[in-house]
Amino acid sequence: MKLTDEEFSAWCQQNQIAPATELALQRIRSSPPARRVRGRASNVSGRYPSVKMGCTIQFESQHVEL
Repeated sequence: MKLTDEEFSAWCQQNQIAPATELALQRIRSSPPARRVRGRASNVSGRYPSVKMGCTIQFESQHVEL
């Protein structure tokens, strides 16, 4: 379940999050992804629907041979 702004603010107060940190986290919560995920020779990328977030999440995973 995604927290509303009010729920997030209450959570920050409950966990004694500093006001400056709360503001930084609010900016992160409301901003779009910093970059698009890309598939390359050494990794795998894809998307999956997130019921919790209510949107599609991109992922990328490194493949390392042992």
